[in-house]
Amino acid sequence: MSCVYFRHINLVEVYEQLEGFTFYKGADLSNIQYQFGETLSSCFEELSYAAFDQCQEDAWKVFPAVEVAAEVGDVIEADLEQIAKIAEISMPSRRTSAQTVIGKLTILSIHSSFGDFDFWQKTSLLTYQYDILCWLYSKNKIEEAFEVYELILRTQSEREVAYARRFTSAKQSEIARERAKKRHAPTNKVKLELLAEWDQTAGEYKSRADFCRIVSQREGFIYRTVYDWVARHDKCKT
Repeated sequence: MSCVYFRHINLVEVYEQLEGFTFYKGADLSNIQYQFGETLSSCFEELSYAAFDQCQEDAWKVFPAVEVAAEVGDVIEADLEQIAKIAEISMPSRRTSAQTVIGKLTILSIHSSFGDFDFWQKTSLLTYQYDILCWLYSKNKIEEAFEVYELILRTQSEREVAYARRFTSAKQSEIARERAKKRHAPTNKVKLELLAEWDQTAGEYKSRADFCRIVSQREGFIYRTVYDWVARHDKCKT
């Protein structure tokens, strides 16, 4: 899965379907139970903007679903690990029992309530809570699911407050910018190196596509991503 802490939700399928998803049409969003689809579609759209906040609005829609899922998965993992660090606990693995997961989830939720966490971090926590809820629901563990749902209600309320503050707090904006810099720094470094390599060695390749195919395989990037980088770079030079 694109998020190592998720047990149920398939993020790749979510982003394959999200742009065309409409709750009232009746279709499920990926493997998410219907009754949770509307809330989670909103959360995952919000997180996609966070993952691609250095691009133009709606830029995430032009990227392959697998790449969006990976970026959003990284955001969720980083946010959860930050809350877990403050709570001084480890994140539960996929093999952890339901009761142990709920116990740790309760601790995370409590520390999220009283800690200095922003709208995005609370959104990441909410998606994780829903993932556990979907997993328990699929296993027909209804009693445990109710325990998680109580945590969800509290996080939803706190998220709404954080959303209102997001537009008036300079501190929140600064936090978001700093987090974006840290998150994108490794990728941006490789991007600049690849573009410099293209400028120096373009004549050694059959075409732009040939270069992008070779270096994307070498670096482990999506081919389309590398091609878009190089195409935009060449356009800026003309």
